Formats: sequence, structure tokens, C-alpha cells
Amino acid sequence: MSTSSEVNIDHQNCQLDTPNGHQQHLPVSGTCSLPKVGPKNHTPRSEISKRKWASEECYIGEKRQRASTNQNQINLLTQLQQQEGPNLPQQHLRPPLPPLPPPTAAVTAGSGSAQLYSEHYLQQLAMMNACTKFSDNYDVKEELGKGAFSVVRRCVHKTTGLEFAAKIINTKKLSARDFQKLEREARICRKLQHPNIVRLHDSIQEESFHYLVFDLVTGGELFEDIVAREFYSEADASHCIQQILESIAYCHSNGVVHRDLKPENLLLASKAKGAAVKLADFGLAIEVNDSEAWHGFAGTPGYLSPEVLKKDPYSKPVDIWACGVILYILLVGYPPFWDEDQHRLYAQIKAGAYDYPSPEWDTVTPEAKSLIDSMLTVNPKKRITADQALKVPWICNRERVASAIHRQDTVDCLKKFNARRKLKGAILTTMIATRNLSSKFSCENFKEVLV
Repeated sequence: MSTSSEVNIDHQNCQLDTPNGHQQHLPVSGTCSLPKVGPKNHTPRSEISKRKWASEECYIGEKRQRASTNQNQINLLTQLQQQEGPNLPQQHLRPPLPPLPPPTAAVTAGSGSAQLYSEHYLQQLAMMNACTKFSDNYDVKEELGKGAFSVVRRCVHKTTGLEFAAKIINTKKLSARDFQKLEREARICRKLQHPNIVRLHDSIQEESFHYLVFDLVTGGELFEDIVAREFYSEADASHCIQQILESIAYCHSNGVVHRDLKPENLLLASKAKGAAVKLADFGLAIEVNDSEAWHGFAGTPGYLSPEVLKKDPYSKPVDIWACGVILYILLVGYPPFWDEDQHRLYAQIKAGAYDYPSPEWDTVTPEAKSLIDSMLTVNPKKRITADQALKVPWICNRERVASAIHRQDTVDCLKKFNARRKLKGAILTTMIATRNLSSKFSCENFKEVLV
């Protein structure tokens, strides 16, 4: 088994993370299909750029051809809207590019064979990226969130009026390794297109900033939505974890491990009842194959798997462990592993030391507990897979298996759990802002804090 490792820091969670560096990719999404531009000898765009567009005629020619290309795409979009009606998916005018593999090789879809990427294709990507500016296509609106090196803002596509969320990264503040992580995140997000994953629509690199344009999800966090519901049952928990497992199964089938599954990364597409659960934030995600494993400390303490804490090689099963923790919380409102001391917390996780205390677990069906047990199996080789979990009757036949009784105690506990998460997040943000990073968060006994 080959292994990969990386050493960097997840500042938000104060965790160490190790990729296998030396990968460089073009952070580009979309295609312009531009005709050749410039002098009569059709000098490549890269050559023309070096000459600083000495010829005004060349510049005007490019603008005309870009306008023609955009108009053709607009006409196509209009035709699709007439055919599909108002439910046409929100997509960028430029059709998405296939996911970019490492520069040395690409995987042929369906065949699994490797082939060198053509120089012509790379030139096409460079041409497209060179002729695109974020401000040419989008109007920036209010701030939605903020990180150490980035800010997320709502943006509106100028031509279509469609709304997106733009993650704007200040690349001047990034180290070489941070930039590699950014490229990896963009590369991974480009190839993931699933109803339960926040989709990347565009990726634009400029001199000082990199723009990642995602779906605008307006429903907030899943856990916050649950506590606002008038009715919440075990069957509802089954439906939630099913959507999460669907997204993870899709990621794993595409060779992607998320590594940071937690409530903050589980969002709802909208505020409408029954809105889809969306998996977000692939900043710690990695690409693996069946014969490859990783080393490195990455993730959030309460959701880390035993193999990560033991510094063993790990792969896709780490996501299933986190799903088990999330399902446990969905059913009773508090996590399976907790302690005021992080070292003791990690010892619990490594030993798989959790239980189902009364009275809150007395009303949970045995089938739900069995699924949790199969997810929280310490040995990753014996842990259930996402595809297998989706076939469990408690998931695929919930109408007959899962309980439909309202779980008010779960909602009450979850409210307190959410409040504690927000407090901890605020403390960590302050610590990062003052550069006083610490991996230890000391608090009172978890159940005492909840009450």
C-alpha cells in the first residue's frame, strides 16, 4: 500500500494536516471555446500577452469574438429555459470543464487508463483563464462569512441574474503549501457534481485573488433547522443521514475523502420544507485510490477516527466514522464521545468507548443502534461502507423500520449542543485572530454544560 502525507495546519480546528505536495494544476473551471485571436498568423494568446497587446486591433478583435461566444451561450441558455421551464438548474454560462488530473497524467473516463494531457488542451485552458476576470462576469454583494485568508460573498451573474456564493481568497497571504491546498480544493470540487454536494460553478485565478463560485445555499445548517422544526422523529434522522451517505458514497466512488464531516459542513439548499442536505467545505479533502492511504492529523476533534488518532494509514473509512458520530447526535442530541480533557476524549475514541444510556436511547430502534455500531467500528477494515449503509433497511425502508415518534428530548439537547458549538467556534476564532493557537479546549463536564 502506498502512502501519502502532508504537514500543514487546519487553523479553524487547530489541527495538523499532512498533502503529498508537488502537485500543480491549473485552477480553472469552465470553457470558452474561443476562436484564435490576434494577428493573422494566429499567434497563441500567451505570446500576445507577452507583447502587452501592442495592437489595438488585436484587442478589439478579441472583445468582439468573446462577445459573440457569450451571445451564442446566452441563446443556448434561452433555448434550454424554454424547453425546461423555470426549474432549469443554476449553471454558469460556460459549460464546466472535466476535472483536471495531475499535470503528468489524466484518467480516461470509464476506462481507468492513464494518458498524457495534450498540450493543445492546456493551451485552451490558459486562453480561457487569461480572457476571464471575475468582475467581468459577476457583481459582488454582501458578505456571508469570513475565514483567515478568505471571505465569502453573495454574487450575481451579470448576464443571467443567477445568484452564487463566491469564496474570495487573498493569494498574497498564502504560502506555497496553502496554495497547493487551494488548487487541490478547486480540483476536487470541479469533479463533484451531486444533488447533495455544494457545487463549484466557476474558478477564476487573478493576480492577487482566487475566486471559487459555488451554489448559494440559503437554508443554513442542518442542525439549526432541526431544532426549529415542530416535529422531528427517528425517521427524519434516517432521511438526513441517508442524504449525507449519498454524498459520501459519491465522493468515495470518485476517489475523494472529505476528512472533515461535522455539523457545520451540513447545509440545506433552501429554507423550504424538505430542502436537500448539502455537503460543503472540501478544504481538507484528499484524492485517494483503493491502494493508497494517507497519514496526517486533519479534521475536528470529536469526529476524528481511531486510525487518525493512532497515526495509522487511513482512507475512505474515516468519513464513515464521522457519519456514525453525526447519526448518534441526530438521534439523541449529544455526541458519543466527550470529555473535558482532550487526551481522555481521544482515548475514548481510540477504544471505541461509547454506550446507549437510558432513558433517551430506550425509544431508539435496535436497527438504528446497529447501524451506528457498524459505523463506529474501531477496525476500519471491518467498518461498513457508504454503499453498504445505504442498503440497510433502517435507511432504505425507513417507513416500516424507523420510529415516527416525535423526539422532543433530542431537540432540546440539540439546542444546547448547537449553542456549545457556536461558543467553541467563537473562542477558536478569537484564538486564531490573536495568534494564540491551542489544540486544547477546556470546559466543564459536557452534560453539565448542556444543562
